[in-house]
Amino acid sequence: MLCRRRGQAKKATVDMIDLVMNTFLDKLPTREEKFTFLQSLREACEGKMFLEREYAQCTRKLIEMLEEDGKTDEAAITIQEIQIETYGSLKNEEKVDFILYQMKLVLQRNDFVRLQILSRKISKKAINEKGLEPQKVQYYTFMVKYFINEKETMDVAKAYQTIFDTYSKAEGDLKLKLDPTGELAKRAFQNYILFLLIAPYTDDKVTLLKEIEGSYPRELEAEELLAKYVKKFLTFEICPYDENEVEQQMLKYEPFQETTKNAKLHMIEIFRQMIQHNIRVMEKYYSRIKLERLSFLAGVSVERTEAELGDMVVKKRIAAKINRLEGIVVFQKKKQFTDGSLTQWNQNIK
Repeated sequence: MLCRRRGQAKKATVDMIDLVMNTFLDKLPTREEKFTFLQSLREACEGKMFLEREYAQCTRKLIEMLEEDGKTDEAAITIQEIQIETYGSLKNEEKVDFILYQMKLVLQRNDFVRLQILSRKISKKAINEKGLEPQKVQYYTFMVKYFINEKETMDVAKAYQTIFDTYSKAEGDLKLKLDPTGELAKRAFQNYILFLLIAPYTDDKVTLLKEIEGSYPRELEAEELLAKYVKKFLTFEICPYDENEVEQQMLKYEPFQETTKNAKLHMIEIFRQMIQHNIRVMEKYYSRIKLERLSFLAGVSVERTEAELGDMVVKKRIAAKINRLEGIVVFQKKKQFTDGSLTQWNQNIK
């Protein structure tokens, strides 16, 4: 009997809070009264598990009012204290929406450390649920800004791939809601390719470039210039290097425009990747080569060639030695170990 009465009391409290928020709050005459009223409701709901949803709703409305007043710092500090992921009474969509709002506010303060912490509260399983496509696009858009700030270009490329796939798979009303003109999908695809080109050379990068050719042929065909760059980076042939021409071609794309953070660094990196590609091509066909000849084929000065070659050696993307006295570069081919080699070593040990 006591448990039933407690349950009825809790239900009555929930109903009363809902009635007050949905009916009487909007009827208050001034904005100050609404703000004070929300603070009182929030205090009344705080610490009560059966009022988790109501507490979250009060906080959200309160924070929105603070944000409208330009008090972003106060709003961010207040909302980030709420561990919404622990609220069992809320649906997954409600939790994701709340965390995204938290991410939005901390991003306005350029608090990238807090942004990363909040992003980990949304699992891939949660964000990939059907019906959460708008939230998924928003989440990865926030993550793009985080990865750009951290100079994690490969992660930026993968985030743009996810955004593009979300746009391209949407149909009907969802497509009209997400990307009615198709412009957002086009830009996401361009950025996916460009950040992949900017990213340092790895096997993962090569795999994704090949995937673009195999899985997105129609989209790649529409981007003639980017298709040429993808083909250049996948072909073991020297790319003609003209810095001014490359810069003029790239400036029309978002990653290289002033509105994008680290835009100048992105331009430097696309130059670097082209030079290092040419060095990798020559490493494939030469075992010894004059440094002057190497720089001529790479299309840059001897100093720039030596700097890029040194960077590749330090990061173990190539094996080479430079004899500065004679001006010769010696490429060291990676040894291919076979079962026969292992057997021979075993016999020698015995």
